[in-house]
Amino acid sequence: MATEQTNVVELSSVSKRFKLGATEVDAVKDISLGIRKGDFAAITGPSGSGKTTLLNLIGCLDVPTGGEVKIDGTRTSDLNEKALDKLRSKAIGFIFQSFNLVPVLRAWRT
Repeated sequence: MATEQTNVVELSSVSKRFKLGATEVDAVKDISLGIRKGDFAAITGPSGSGKTTLLNLIGCLDVPTGGEVKIDGTRTSDLNEKALDKLRSKAIGFIFQSFNLVPVLRAWRT
């Protein structure tokens, strides 16, 4: 008997709009998706298509202008900054393309 898995990441009609002077730009528009534990997901697209904005929304580094983001079943809009910090430290990890290494630290092989 199979058990239904819940999503660890769930976006429901998520949008993010930025203001550029007098113009408003939809970086992400009406995105819904679910990612379950063990899933592999890739976000691809041309430059300027909203990939980084989408990752910032999933990573709780930014807030949507519309829709709802849930991480491990928790609505991120219900959390204050301290609770978001805790959620990020326990449930979210990023591997950056440029690795974001601290330039003053060195690693040596012994």
